[in-house]
Amino acid sequence: MIIENAYKSNDVAIRIKEILKNRNIKQKEMYNTLGISDRTLDNYKTSMPKADNLAKIADYLDCSVDYLLGRTDIYHVAHEAKDEMEIEMLKAFKSLNFSDRIEIVNTIIEKTKK
Repeated sequence: MIIENAYKSNDVAIRIKEILKNRNIKQKEMYNTLGISDRTLDNYKTSMPKADNLAKIADYLDCSVDYLLGRTDIYHVAHEAKDEMEIEMLKAFKSLNFSDRIEIVNTIIEKTKK
């Protein structure tokens, strides 16, 4: 049985270009910020992007990897943070290494049990 690739690299490139255009962001600006070669999007027309680059681009564009791959038409990533304090806490949490994250989650769980 042969399984065809369900994702087309050119579709990924088209979605990225559409978002950049709608947000008035230049490709080069995004790639410089992400540390990715500015020829990358041209390459996406014929070959699928690496997973890490696709994740970086999705984060930068505030959309899901699934959206870029065409698995969903829902563009925006849902954000739970409702106020500045929650946003700052989330940023701080994301900057921690894995073991520190586990420690904080366990502390929060303990605190909520009381």
